[in-house]
Amino acid sequence: MAPLQYAFDITENDVDAALACVSRHALAEEAGSHAANLAFSLHTVAQSLGARIRTRVQVRDLGHQDHDTMLQLRNEWNDLMCCVEPWQGQDLFDEQRFRTVEHMNEAGAAFRSYALSQARKFAAGPG
Repeated sequence: MAPLQYAFDITENDVDAALACVSRHALAEEAGSHAANLAFSLHTVAQSLGARIRTRVQVRDLGHQDHDTMLQLRNEWNDLMCCVEPWQGQDLFDEQRFRTVEHMNEAGAAFRSYALSQARKFAAGPG
């Protein structure tokens, strides 16, 4: 699968894979240890985020791609990635898909790039 770049590219499969990664590693920690307590907390947060993200993906896929839905999807995905990140490089961690996203879609990335180039020209002054 292609590397994840935009919030629009997030799928339910991505959510399921991220939750599976967190679950497997969180449950593997020695019960009662500090690491297990932290992992359980990450697991709990990840499950809540996963449910919200899955709903937003479904709403988006039904054609409701308004700015607020996409912004919430991006933000919640990035929060989920914070829950997955402790297991980077380990089994079930998908280096291509488990990454934060900055832009909603390719058009948003292009607009930001253009706006920044124009701002730099303006800041440089006449010349």
